[in-house]
Amino acid sequence: MKNAKSDYVTDYWEQFYATEHCTLCGNHGVIDTRGVKTPAGYEAGRLNWCICPNGQALRAKAQHLPTDAPR
Repeated sequence: MKNAKSDYVTDYWEQFYATEHCTLCGNHGVIDTRGVKTPAGYEAGRLNWCICPNGQALRAKAQHLPTDAPR
């Protein structure tokens, strides 16, 4: 059973980012912004779980992943 938080996130994703594929991650479940910098030149990117159902499922199983996995 889903919790209310993931239902809200999924509803938000469906409203703004769902087409035939997730427009945020392309159905990979991970968004990789490593190498992205702020206008001032500070590193701002990292690996992030997507808010799509794939990303939510991967996040739920992330406890056994190495420390360099998305947070």
